[in-house]
Amino acid sequence: MPRRAEPDEILKQIVKLSSGRHKIFLGMAPGVGKTYRMLEEARELKRKRVDIVIGYIETQDRSENYPLINIHEIIPKKVFKVNNNEFYDLDLEAIIERRPATVVIDELAHNNLPGSLNQKRYQDVQELLKHGISVLSTLNIHQLDSIAPIIEKNIGIKINETVPDWVMNQADEVVLVDISIDELYNRLQSKQIYSEEQFKHAIKYFFKRGNLMLLRDLALNLVAERVDVEVVSEKLAAKIKARILVAASPKKTSFSLIKHAGELSKTSHADLDILCILPKNYDQETVNSLRELSKENNGNFFLVKDLRRSVSEELVHFIKSNRITQVVAGYSKIPRLKQLFSTPKIFKIIEESHNLDVLIIDSNKSEEKQSPLESKKDSIDDFDIKQSALNFGKLKIYIGMAPGVGKTYKMLQDAQELHKQKANVLLGVIDTHGRPETAELLEGLNMLPPKLIEHKGKYLQEFDLETAILAKPECILIDELAHTNVPGAINNKRYQDVQYLLRAGINVLSTVNIQHIESLNDIVEQVTGIKVRETVPDWVISHATEIVLIDLSPEALQERLKSGKVYSLDKIEQALTHFFQKKNLIALRELSLREVAESLEHELHPKEKKSQVLCFVDINTNTLRLIRKSARIANRLNAELIVMHVAKSTSKLSEEKKIAIIELEQLIVELGGDFRLAEGKNIVNEIINSTKKIKPDYTVIGEPRQKGLISLLTGGIIRNILNKISDCHVWVIGDFTRETN
Repeated sequence: MPRRAEPDEILKQIVKLSSGRHKIFLGMAPGVGKTYRMLEEARELKRKRVDIVIGYIETQDRSENYPLINIHEIIPKKVFKVNNNEFYDLDLEAIIERRPATVVIDELAHNNLPGSLNQKRYQDVQELLKHGISVLSTLNIHQLDSIAPIIEKNIGIKINETVPDWVMNQADEVVLVDISIDELYNRLQSKQIYSEEQFKHAIKYFFKRGNLMLLRDLALNLVAERVDVEVVSEKLAAKIKARILVAASPKKTSFSLIKHAGELSKTSHADLDILCILPKNYDQETVNSLRELSKENNGNFFLVKDLRRSVSEELVHFIKSNRITQVVAGYSKIPRLKQLFSTPKIFKIIEESHNLDVLIIDSNKSEEKQSPLESKKDSIDDFDIKQSALNFGKLKIYIGMAPGVGKTYKMLQDAQELHKQKANVLLGVIDTHGRPETAELLEGLNMLPPKLIEHKGKYLQEFDLETAILAKPECILIDELAHTNVPGAINNKRYQDVQYLLRAGINVLSTVNIQHIESLNDIVEQVTGIKVRETVPDWVISHATEIVLIDLSPEALQERLKSGKVYSLDKIEQALTHFFQKKNLIALRELSLREVAESLEHELHPKEKKSQVLCFVDINTNTLRLIRKSARIANRLNAELIVMHVAKSTSKLSEEKKIAIIELEQLIVELGGDFRLAEGKNIVNEIINSTKKIKPDYTVIGEPRQKGLISLLTGGIIRNILNKISDCHVWVIGDFTRETN
């Protein structure tokens, strides 16, 4: 029998239902387009016959805003007299009296004029929500109470207008309005945001590139954190956010574990937990030092004493209870005879856990050379140009969590802006998907006719690469970067066409969905249960000059889908029950936010390629996942990736295995790695010999699959490797296909 709701719970539900909905458009800085995006939303609501009015808008004399404002009823601003001068501000009483379904109110952090009912605009918004009026509003990331001190410390500018974090936390929707820093600079230079004099001051202080990179990084990760709360609350099996656990003890060896894990957590914005298990006799001074070091690395320090279970059981319990994705632990070499009577805790953790990566740190590893995780000391402003000096074109990618979020629409908006600036823009491949508002943005732009290619007795349309290069446009739009070309085309994949265009000095705007990035293929399959066949190599994404996230809430995307703006009516029901399920979209949204944040992290904290990641693979169902995971590790460390396969006899390979090895090499090259084929009868010996010869910083191996009766020897391969190699950390990649109790 269901539990009876308490009176307080019923009251809260009634209040929630009677309150208005609050949607915030969040940006990294003024000028990113928050107000414009909010007005576009208002236009859509008006088209749906929602009673919507303009409460307060700051146009900043931006002409593109006026057509979107003038279609609405505007509540006149209230006149306030301050020192015999007249000022205008939001008329809260008039809005409440008018009682619309939704009201548009710009600048949530605004300080109200003396004489207003409330001191802050966010308090006005709360008042409206209590009256059942929904609100669309805007906010910059630096205006949050928790972020303002960070900005003041790093930028040295006092933030005078702020909003408590609870305002954003209680909002029904928060959508990030993302923009590349180059595009924001273009807007600044074209006087779209400030006057000439204001621009000179802004670019010198608040709008310095390094400052904007920090602000954008904070905005992306803040929204990702909010989405991660939804991932956890929905009880999704997917673990998008990295959560690192250090298996510590009150010994000096734990210091290196915490330092290493701390650097890893910075590169991936991971949560860091340090679990220190105390023996009966321990040194309190060492424990205090570990606690301080954990604090320095932004880690959560946990002490466990008076254990009622084994150390490994305590660690496994913590791992499962806290959605840990990776464990950092040490390992002590032990004599062969002793190995028969003891199983180190790290192997028991691997045995009892599911989809868990374990990094085993070699405490004796030489630290003479720069740490592979250490950033270069150069200024951020030295990394303005990604492309080489060979006059290559620039690639700008619009990325989203799924089809229908508005990537093509935003790309066409930017193309129209370039067209206004007299740039020679060409539409190479555009799919409007039958959306009228997208088709409207084609007007006035030159369209490249498709090329007809004969295939199986039919003529199919494909992108005409030769004609595009001969046309020599300044910029060309190429939709759907992951598309597979028609057989008979010059290249197999569209991203290869894009490489030709870039080499010809042509700038390219293109679109991609998060599920099409090669190294994310396995994560997407875990999230959605769908295997994505068309992918783009990670190096294509990493070589983009600009990456822009097109953010949308899952609810808003599902609404678009239901109204026929994504797929035809006959495909809507299937889409909603498969790929477009809310739980899938939540996880994909977090994945896209974190992916763009991670690409920004490489610019914010650039690292020299001084390290190597060496991955050993067999040929089985887990091989591709192991390679993709190794590629992501190498990418985060900005390290060279070497993937090695050991065959007993290269001359006796079957045709099937030869084909598998060719496909393997192709994937590794696409992921930016180097493939090597070795020969040896004893695979473990070859791993040890190759590691000694190559001397990588990290050796990556897959979790051994032998279980059950052989559990006594679980980790035997790993233990053998750990006992025989030195000056190398070992990364064991967990098997996500194996379930545990």
